[in-house]
Amino acid sequence: MIHPSLCSDEANRLLALRGINQLDTPLDERFERITRLAQRLLGAPIAAISLVDSDRQWFKSIQGLNAAQTSREVSFCAHTILQEGVLVVPDARKDPRFSGNPLVRGDPHIVFYAGCPIRTSDGSRIGSLCIIDRRPRGLSLQELQLLRDLAAIAEDEFCATMQSAARDELISEVNEMSRLAQVDSLTRIWNREAIFSLLDVELARSARAETGIGVIMADLDRFKQVNDTCGHGAGDEVLRQAAKRMLGAIRTVDALGRYGGEEFMVVLGRCAGLDGACQVAQRMRERIAEGPFVTEFGEIPVTLSLGVAYGESARGIAGQKLVESADAALYSAKRGGRNRVESLLVGTANAQLATV
Repeated sequence: MIHPSLCSDEANRLLALRGINQLDTPLDERFERITRLAQRLLGAPIAAISLVDSDRQWFKSIQGLNAAQTSREVSFCAHTILQEGVLVVPDARKDPRFSGNPLVRGDPHIVFYAGCPIRTSDGSRIGSLCIIDRRPRGLSLQELQLLRDLAAIAEDEFCATMQSAARDELISEVNEMSRLAQVDSLTRIWNREAIFSLLDVELARSARAETGIGVIMADLDRFKQVNDTCGHGAGDEVLRQAAKRMLGAIRTVDALGRYGGEEFMVVLGRCAGLDGACQVAQRMRERIAEGPFVTEFGEIPVTLSLGVAYGESARGIAGQKLVESADAALYSAKRGGRNRVESLLVGTANAQLATV
């Protein structure tokens, strides 16, 4: 095994990496979409967007493997950023750079690897889009171009300012160590403390803009049965996959957090009325119910119940009141038969629950 060397412009490269302000941030559907496409279109069991830090590689998005980071010295992507073009390793077991690598000799048993550098606007190579297989293979010219195209899309997304004002403000206010403490370690979305901070930021923004504010509470139905029947390992995998499905159902301006256990909370950014809030909740419900979760413990079907709370004016509405109202709507959905959405208009004298 040959450890990757440092880039010739390592100091500037690390400055560029810090400049995109993405290390240790929650999962983001923009990047999840890219790795899903890479996985499916290139027929690879594993696809990832990796950012190479000073002593680690950290996965902004990864499909097919439950990992958040590895050391830089065992990272294939740390070799990728040393060159301009795509790094293709047909069989890592026969390559002196990787044959002794623990990721080759043990889990996840990497055999084939292909990675395309991801650059910032100044040309610094901060990471890669890569695909991994457990068998030897190569890439056709068309597949090489597809990998480059997807890496270019990832570059565009890193350069874009598509996050909501609330999320952008929270990310920029805390350093990487503090930020890590705000991400749920199991699902890699915002944790309870962070999602409440986001709600406070969105409430203040909505009050200044004199617009409405919305919150969704969501709970996986009969989740205890999953743990009791299949074990807590299966339950953890369902929670991870459920978070990814819900992330794909919300809008770019929304923020998803794990409220606790199997319950999740969404802060709706720039919410356009109760109907718009309920549409987001319905998409979440449909994404969870569209098919069973495929795990090493077997296929596990799960449904989702949701409660929506919306205030037509953010002025004078407390965040806790919104959450309590969304929770009341959620439990009404549970009592009404599960796998449904109920809503509550907050701040009106005749507020009533409504089934969507």
